[in-house]
Formats: sequence, C-alpha cells, structure tokens
Amino acid sequence: MAVVDDALSGGSPWWLPYCAMLVMLEFALLALWFLVSSAQKMWSNSRRTEVQQESLDSEPVPGSESGHLLVANAAPCGPRGKWAPSYSTEPTEFDSGICYGSWLCIHKPTADAERMKAGDYPFADHLHTRKRLWEFRLQLKFRESVAAGNVFFGCEQDRYYHVGTIERYISSSVIALLRKASGDAMYQTHGDDPKSVQGEAERPTIAFPLWVMDQLIITEEGDEPPTLNDPDFSSYGTIRALDRKRMQEVMQGLDFQPGRTFTFGFWCIAQFVDAVGWRVPARGVIPEVKLNEIGTHPPIYITMYLLSNRDEWNVQGTRDERHLDSRKIYIWRVAAWSSLLPPTPKRQKELLASTERRFSVSTPKGGQASVGSLCSFPDIPPFPCGNWFK
Repeated sequence: MAVVDDALSGGSPWWLPYCAMLVMLEFALLALWFLVSSAQKMWSNSRRTEVQQESLDSEPVPGSESGHLLVANAAPCGPRGKWAPSYSTEPTEFDSGICYGSWLCIHKPTADAERMKAGDYPFADHLHTRKRLWEFRLQLKFRESVAAGNVFFGCEQDRYYHVGTIERYISSSVIALLRKASGDAMYQTHGDDPKSVQGEAERPTIAFPLWVMDQLIITEEGDEPPTLNDPDFSSYGTIRALDRKRMQEVMQGLDFQPGRTFTFGFWCIAQFVDAVGWRVPARGVIPEVKLNEIGTHPPIYITMYLLSNRDEWNVQGTRDERHLDSRKIYIWRVAAWSSLLPPTPKRQKELLASTERRFSVSTPKGGQASVGSLCSFPDIPPFPCGNWFK
C-alpha cells in the first residue's frame, strides 16, 4: 500500500529499481562479453601467426591476396576446383546433377577505404550508390521438375561450433536484424553438437524461403537468357523492391521445369553483413560484431537446396523440423571465405581440390541405385548429398 501511495503522490515509481537492476545486468553482460571476446582475439592472433607460418612452409593457395571474398564450387556441385574471387567479372559454371548453370558473386572492396570512396572497383556503376555491400547472381537450368515451395536459400557451416551463452546473447541482435530484413521468414539454428545428440546432427544454418529472392528472370525455352555480368542486369525481370505484390505472385506459383532458365539476384541482407571483413557493421545502437566471435567461422557454404518432406526422411520422428543434411537435395552449393580470415591452408586445398569421389546410392524413396557425390565434412561422417545422377 505504501508503494502505491508513493507512486500516486509523485514519488519514484515502484518499478524504477527493477529497471536499474536490468540496466546494470545488461552492462555486466556486455562487460563479460568484452572480456571473453578480447581473450578470443588474443588466441585468434596467436593462431593466425601459426597459420601464417604454416603457409610459409607449404605451397601458396589461390586467393592469398588480402581484401576479397573467395568462392568455390562445393560438393555435390562440380566441376570441383572451379573458384572465383569477389572481384571477378566473369560467371563461374557449376553442375549439381539435378540442375546446371552459373553463378557470380560481387562484393564491394570494404577492406580498402580509398577504393570504396572513389568507386574504383568492378561493378561500381551498379553497387556504388546502393547500400548493399554484395550481391549474388545465380542462373539455373533444371533436368528434373522441382516444386519451388520447398526450396531454401542460405548458408551453412563446415561443422558444429560451440556458441556460449554470451555469444548467443550478442548474436541474438544480429539474428533479429537479419530476420527483420527477410520478413521474419528466416530459419536459423546454431546446430547440434555431434557428441551430445542422438542420431544425425544438424549443422549451423541460416536459410530463407525462396520468395525472399530480390530478383527473378524467367527465360522460356528457345530464348536467350541474360548473362550474369550484363551491365543492364539490374533492369531485367521482376524486382521485389519495385513490385512486391508481383514478386509474391510469381514466386507463389513458381515451379522449376526443364527447358526454362531461371535467373536470380539476392541482396536483401547485404547491407547488414560485410563478408570480406567477416563482420556485421555497426548500425544504430548495435556495435560492430565480428562473425567469428558469434560462432560463424570460415568457410561457410552458400547453398540452395530442396528440403524433402518428413514422411520421406523420418529421421527422428514426425515432429523433427531440423534441416538435416540427409533431408537436403542440393541444387547449388559453394564454399566461401574471406582472404582476411581464411581457413587453414590445408582446408583451403581440400575445398579447391579438383578431384571428386563418387559411389553408388539409392534414392530416398527406394528407387534404383545411381551415382552420386560423396560429401565429406570435418567431424561429420560421409553421406550421400541427395542429388541423384541418372
């Protein structure tokens, strides 16, 4: 009663001490995160010195220059050994079995302030006045019919990494930012620890339904599709920012059919993630966040995959909603890392190797055995990727 009387008589509100306690707790968590991240940086610098020394004792790998993103075809996509830096102006070809085509990754030189300011970089005519830091362009020609409703586009990690409580707290603001940019349609998981989960483990993943794509160009059979490096590329097809209703209508009725060519552009979260700097730039009250400090380590895989229905891949019960590797049929997949924070030279060589192992598998529905690619990831047993080569 005394508390109520104080509030009514103009005294301090009863909830003020609790707010002060929450603010103090917030500062304490941020201070703890700062101490932890500082220790991690010291360890990372020490580790980087070891990696650099290892580089001196081994053959150089492509992309050793600083300040760009390096992207390479990844299993089950071939030809293996095909890669391109983010300053490349030519598309790179790929073939995943279920489809084939080409991709192009363009990225502002965010590590070079002078070139950024002057607009002295490839595709500057397109990127320089825009907020986006990068853009992915992807062109697909399908050999089989695929319903686009179950197709996801996003990134996954090489393997599971433990993300502590403080890192999860800090990353939550970044995740909320990306979720808002994608219209709250993002699927995100820190993954399963293979040592503690029973059965197949899920890898760390951020994925979006296909309708978050920013640009779609459909070219009918017999017509010539645009090249990914066409200077007028940004004016073709349907663009979500210019006509959201039309884009939604086209994407809702989309089915991938053989004969047609499907060309996509994606950049909706590109102003929030600097892949070359491997960071989320400061934005408003949110400070800069290094991706490796919140559990995102190189390399990552940019992917488009078809997620099989639960009745086809009933891994751990009908309520299992995880995006498990065994449920994915990869349409397109590339590995990516920054030259400023690369994987070890040994891992880079594995990712850039031109050899590809193959073996016989059966389709998920019990069809006849066929030849597929073998995905071999660190700390995860090899498994068929789900792409069925006729």
